[in-house]
Amino acid sequence: MVTIAASECKQVQRLAGELTEITVKELFLPFSRNPVYQIAEKMGCHSSCLVPAAVLKAVEAAMGMAVAKDAGIHFQCAKTDSRQGSKGS
Repeated sequence: MVTIAASECKQVQRLAGELTEITVKELFLPFSRNPVYQIAEKMGCHSSCLVPAAVLKAVEAAMGMAVAKDAGIHFQCAKTDSRQGSKGS
């Protein structure tokens, strides 16, 4: 059983409603045939949405096939020069 607990994103809410289970075989299918990614696309999730990968990782961890560790993307914003955007002054 797959459960996506909560999200304010309408696409992820639709994904949660459609995605109820995944088999071990499906878990390791490539992106183009993986039901999690197929349903995410059908529900309108953005191609850079992290939720489908998080679902797959959570299922792997729940099955004892992966270590349950936090994962994420962290951005480090560089200071920008206010003159950077102007050309030909």
